Amino acid sequence: TNSARWDEQENIMGTLESLFNESNRAGISSSMNAFFTAWQKLAQRPGDTASREDLLSYADNLCDMLSNTATSVKALQSQMDVSIGQGVDRVNELAKSIASINNQINANTIDGVSNPNALLDQRDQMVRELAKLVDVETVDNGKGNFTVQLTTGQPLVQGQSVNELKVMGPRAESNLTAGSAYTGNVEFQGSDSHEYTVEILNGGNVGDPVAPSFRVSLDGGKTWLRDENGKELHYDITDVDGDGKVDPVQVKDLKISFSETDNFTAGDKFDIMPKDGLYWIEPTRGPQNVTPQTYLDGSENKNRATGGKLTAYYTVRDDNCGRYLDELDAVASSLIWEVNRLHSQGTGTELLTYAQGTQQVLSAQQPLGSAQTTLPYADKLQSGNLNIYFYDQTTGDLRATASGTNSLDFSSITPPGTVNFDPSVHTLQDVCNVINSSFPDSSAPGVNMLKASIQDGKLLIESNPASNVKFAMGVDSTGLMAALGINSFFTGDNASNMAVNSQLHTNVNLIAAGAVNGQSQANKGDGSTATAIGALATKDVTISTTWKTVSNQSLGEYYATLVTTVGADRRLSKTNSEYHTSLTTDLEDRVTSVTGVNLDEEMSNLIKYQHSYTAAAKLITTADQMLQTLLGLKQ
Repeated sequence: TNSARWDEQENIMGTLESLFNESNRAGISSSMNAFFTAWQKLAQRPGDTASREDLLSYADNLCDMLSNTATSVKALQSQMDVSIGQGVDRVNELAKSIASINNQINANTIDGVSNPNALLDQRDQMVRELAKLVDVETVDNGKGNFTVQLTTGQPLVQGQSVNELKVMGPRAESNLTAGSAYTGNVEFQGSDSHEYTVEILNGGNVGDPVAPSFRVSLDGGKTWLRDENGKELHYDITDVDGDGKVDPVQVKDLKISFSETDNFTAGDKFDIMPKDGLYWIEPTRGPQNVTPQTYLDGSENKNRATGGKLTAYYTVRDDNCGRYLDELDAVASSLIWEVNRLHSQGTGTELLTYAQGTQQVLSAQQPLGSAQTTLPYADKLQSGNLNIYFYDQTTGDLRATASGTNSLDFSSITPPGTVNFDPSVHTLQDVCNVINSSFPDSSAPGVNMLKASIQDGKLLIESNPASNVKFAMGVDSTGLMAALGINSFFTGDNASNMAVNSQLHTNVNLIAAGAVNGQSQANKGDGSTATAIGALATKDVTISTTWKTVSNQSLGEYYATLVTTVGADRRLSKTNSEYHTSLTTDLEDRVTSVTGVNLDEEMSNLIKYQHSYTAAAKLITTADQMLQTLLGLKQ
């Protein structure tokens, strides 16, 4: 069973490794280097249209490389699903056949007279084939009283009765504590390669002064999700909009909520399987999850299937492909954030008349730093402020605000008197309202120079036609504009949906190569932002997955580490395959030495018997001649 598992896994890993091959083709690494080099060239010629077009071309190519790689990995996962379905069907066929043979053995066995050896051999061959698909063990009590069960104890065949394995779709199950009063279940949207364990930390009802909360594990509760600073993540259970339903919370790739709002009990757990899983079906007890599972530390769940080709398919699909996709998304997400963080504070050779946000907020009434907003970069937001500068559309001269400041002023928002943005307090609606009031036109009383609105959960900022101004984004210590996708270079938040902002393709002059300087000037020859983005090629940045955070590597170095990891996993599969194949061959040789036929020995015996026959025949011939001679003498 181990030999079959690792041999199959090694073959599949060869295909997976080729998707990350950087040695003999232009891959993600070279595309990333070309992208940063294009920024460095633009910094030298900020006003050159050809350099801007060149940059967009390299950026599009980088997005395509990341997207295509992610798509190819997901396609391999889909192939594993097909193989899993075929393997499970074959397991069930073999189980039924073994049960049928058990019945025939009972009917054809006569103690002390005859044994149905052909049927016994046939059953052995079927068990061997079954063991190549999933790890099983047998209990032979004689005749057809023969049991085949998973090594975790669930029987597939018991004499003439059969239990099936079944592939079942995404589902959630409750694991409530004794005496729990909660009557609902966990709900989720999305899919992932990991299994989620949700544990209630603080009980009570939604709306209590201290909100109920939960934490999440991706390895059955062995470890719990933490933020980039190592602090365990706790999620409040809320109903801010008052619709009587729990607000969904974004946790990794899932939006998690609950069907009931009251009687949460500390210690209650809920298991989420956001993918197709393998289940043992027993009519009286319901399906039991036996899906092969690899923990984040690399160890395997011994209470699940751990051998055979099915384990190879699930391991590649969930552990290998799942980890590689997470790390690929981490590279893309960090790249998007780092570039947008700088670009959102920059200016192009043409100033803005509008800026459409590209990141959607689920609820405009939730604090932007909360998980309930489902904003991809909510955790990146910081307290602080940002500046926006205004210029006359006709003359290009700087236009001062009536308030004398170019910063957002949150002092009119709860809590009053707080000027700076606070991600734990302020909502998207607050930001919209503040933009609409923070920049009064000094030359037009009662007119604000900007108009902000929320469209489909995205912030839209426009120049007020009554003010006849264009605007430029300035220093932003909050990360707010980058998180909302205002004046951003990239859209999306992972390898699959990463793309260049369509607004830049429409007008390349909006590519922010420069920035507003200390004299509030936006010079067309300024390449400071392009220089800063180009420097990301070698700058150490923070890159996070759900199980690790790296802050001492550049984007290129992190991706190179991912490529190395893929190669190491392939080598591990190959080593295990060779070891278990050698072990299996040795065991087969030992069995054959006892039960098999040795041709040399059989030939030796044949010659011995032939010589014995010849000697016996010669003896009989000699005796016959003697008798004939004696009879002749008498005559």
